Amino acid sequence: MATNTAPFQKIGEACKTTGLSQYFLRRGCKEGTVPHINSGGVYYINVPALLRKLGAEGAGS
Repeated sequence: MATNTAPFQKIGEACKTTGLSQYFLRRGCKEGTVPHINSGGVYYINVPALLRKLGAEGAGS
């Protein structure tokens, strides 16, 4: 099974890559807590930045 290594992924792809739920990613995009860009109503998650952010938050706990 190949993994998607594209840095910007649609929510469905990012969900499979990170193991996070679509609900979590969508809510994070709307709240501004998930690094992303928006193009024509489609959210593209910056997966490397998201993983770094989650790692940094987890290390501080």
